[in-house]
Amino acid sequence: MEERRSKSPGGIKVFDAFPKVATQHSVRSSRGGSSTIFLMIFVLFIAYVEIGDWFDGTMDRNFTVDNNGDDSLNINIDIVVAMPCNFLHTNVLDFTRDRTLAADYLSYEGVNFFIPSIYLLNDQRHVVTPDMDEIMKESLLAEFRIGISDPNSGAPACHIFGNIPVTKVSGDFHITAKGYTYRDFRSNVPPQALNFSHVISEFSFGDFYPFLQNPLDFTARTTNANIQNYQYFLSAVPTLYKRLGVEIDTYQYASTEEEKSFDNPGLGMPGIFFKYDFEAIKLIVEDKRISFTAFVVRLVTICGGLIICFGWAYRGFDKLIILLFGKKVARRGQEKAATFLAT
Repeated sequence: MEERRSKSPGGIKVFDAFPKVATQHSVRSSRGGSSTIFLMIFVLFIAYVEIGDWFDGTMDRNFTVDNNGDDSLNINIDIVVAMPCNFLHTNVLDFTRDRTLAADYLSYEGVNFFIPSIYLLNDQRHVVTPDMDEIMKESLLAEFRIGISDPNSGAPACHIFGNIPVTKVSGDFHITAKGYTYRDFRSNVPPQALNFSHVISEFSFGDFYPFLQNPLDFTARTTNANIQNYQYFLSAVPTLYKRLGVEIDTYQYASTEEEKSFDNPGLGMPGIFFKYDFEAIKLIVEDKRISFTAFVVRLVTICGGLIICFGWAYRGFDKLIILLFGKKVARRGQEKAATFLAT
C-alpha cells in the first residue's frame, strides 16, 4: 500500500477552468480585430457610465421632526424700494408680539430706482426647484458688505440690505412709510409721495448663500397707485443637504402673494409685508451610494460579463456564417495559419 502511495502523482498545484488556445493555433482576422475594438470601446463606455452613476449617487429624501424649534436664525434681505430712505420704517413682529427694530441690523443706501432686464416683473411666475448639484455648486457662504446707512441722502429710492436675527416662530417683516404704522396715525409722508414699487434681489432664511436661488430672488413689482399694499406669504421648510461628507443646512420656502390698492390711507395700510411661517418638519436630502469596494466588484463583474457574453455571441455569429455561406466566406479576412512546413 505504501509503495502504491509513493508512486501516485503529486497534488494539483494549479487549476485553470477557462479554456485556452495556444498562440501558434490562433488565427487573426480583420473581423475579429474590428469586433475587439468595438468591444473595448463599449466596455469603456459602460465603465464610464457606471463611474458617473457612482459619483452621482441616488437621492434619498426623508422627512423628520424639526427639533430645533427654539433656535434663532437670520432673515437675509436685499431690496430696493422706490422711496427715499428717510420715508421708510422696517420692523419685524413675531407671533409672540415681540417687535424687532430691523433698522438696527439693516443698512440703508440711497440709490436710483432701476429694474434690471433679467428680473421677473409683476405677474411673471418664478418657480425654483434646485437640485443637489446646484446646491453643492452654489453653496458659498457670504456676508453682506458693511454699508454706511445714509437715510437722508435725498436719492429717489432706497437700497435696504442685511441680516435680521429672528426667533424661529411665525412672524411678519414689513416695510412701511413713516406715519402709517400701526400705532402712529400721524402722517409724516404725504400720500402722493408714496410709492412701494420694489425690486427684490435676495430674500432667504438661515445662513446667507448668495448664489442659491430662492422664489423671491430677482423679482420686481411696480405700481402707479400711491396707497399700495403688497403681501407675501412664505412657508419655510428647514432643509439639510448631505453629499460626500458635506452638509448644507438651509431653508426652502414656497411663496404666494397678494396686492391691493386703496383710494386713501384710512382704508388700508400701504407697505410691503412678508408674512412667514416655519414648518415643524425638516427635509433631509441625502446623496447615497454603495461602498467603493462594492462598486469595484460590481464594475469588474459587469465588464467581465460583457466580455464573456460578447465572446459567445461572436462564436455563435461565426458558426451562423459558416452554416449559411460556407467556410470560404467565413474565413475571408483571416491570415494564413502557421504550419510546420512554413519557412
